[in-house]
Amino acid sequence: MLDHIRIAIHVLPTFVKSLANHHYFNGDIRDYGLPAATRFVGKTEDGQTTTGDLYHPYESIPSSYTDMAMKFYANTMNALPYVELKASPLKLLQGHNVYGFESIHLGLTEMLGMLTDSYPELCAILDFSNIELLHLDTTYFVRLPHQNMVQPVLDYLSKVSVGHRKAKLVKYDNYVTWGSENGRYIRPKAYGKYKEVLGQLNTLQKQADKGCMRSKSLVVAMHDVLKFANAHVRFESRICKTYLAKNGYPTNIWKLIDLQREQPDLLAKLWHVSFDPILDTLKGGSMSFSDDGQVLESLRSKLFTITKSGKTSYTKADNAFKFYCLLRQVGWQQIKLLYRESTFYDNVNALLNSGLFNKSELQNLSDNPNGTVIPFVRLVEIKFDEQLPPDYQIPVSKYADKFGLVA
Repeated sequence: MLDHIRIAIHVLPTFVKSLANHHYFNGDIRDYGLPAATRFVGKTEDGQTTTGDLYHPYESIPSSYTDMAMKFYANTMNALPYVELKASPLKLLQGHNVYGFESIHLGLTEMLGMLTDSYPELCAILDFSNIELLHLDTTYFVRLPHQNMVQPVLDYLSKVSVGHRKAKLVKYDNYVTWGSENGRYIRPKAYGKYKEVLGQLNTLQKQADKGCMRSKSLVVAMHDVLKFANAHVRFESRICKTYLAKNGYPTNIWKLIDLQREQPDLLAKLWHVSFDPILDTLKGGSMSFSDDGQVLESLRSKLFTITKSGKTSYTKADNAFKFYCLLRQVGWQQIKLLYRESTFYDNVNALLNSGLFNKSELQNLSDNPNGTVIPFVRLVEIKFDEQLPPDYQIPVSKYADKFGLVA
């Protein structure tokens, strides 16, 4: 999934004055509708106000849902002056980034369309044929049996080191990263999505209650995806321009779009660069869940039926939990003697179908009387074909015709 894009659109050389490796925009940014700021304001002897060099501060270009950050760098070193854009294309087009599309072209189209709508005069002097990708975020999630397992999994990941990259908890306990957050190559991180969405939803609801119309539309979008985010751990990697250039990938975004057409799994390949070393390190490891409440809740999330009256029945899950407790306390061989063979294996299959255990783990459960042990790699298995709801429709950009986007 394409979670974030940051690009640079350079000014055409005819509008640039250069001195060695220092480059200056030879126009006035105010002539192109850009807001201007200065770091110095003074007065002359006759009382006239003077200012230092003008510059364009970061600003936000609004969409129907969220904003896109923009900044014009008029004085630069080692590169021509440029406009920087950064945004989550998913949020621009659908109001959330819980799940979504992979098309770099679709994301770029929406971002360029918003820029041309906001600053048509500025766009006339930009070199759109040579847009540079500065970074992109590629993201996939794992669905755990229950939300209660998210934090223990993140705690486990926070102790994993790979080469020079050491995991650490940053910002808050729902977030783990490896290496430097300002690294110039790749920046992997993992976090729980449900808490993030819930926090955003609460903030938006307060704004909507005060009459903000855009917040009201975002509340609707976020409510629809909150359930999908439950029990998710996101594995997200920022792939930077330096990594792409050093490994034979194009940094010109149009060429990268052509490559993605040839290799539809391009984002997944880049994701594997970040996370295969981490997941390989975890092979053979396991996690113990000693809280019986977590096991019961996990079983209930998997084993339930809807009665004729429309109520949810957890009888199957509760029976499986009782059987699990007996297995843990008494052991496989002893319990097998107490049950009819068909009843015994019905209970075993109920536990296997929950996805929490395999047969060998159940057979050895009494060796770990304080809880169940789950192999970590099986627990965090990334299912690339289950990253979207069955009814997901890729959004359509209103700028598709303008930037050659083919459906």
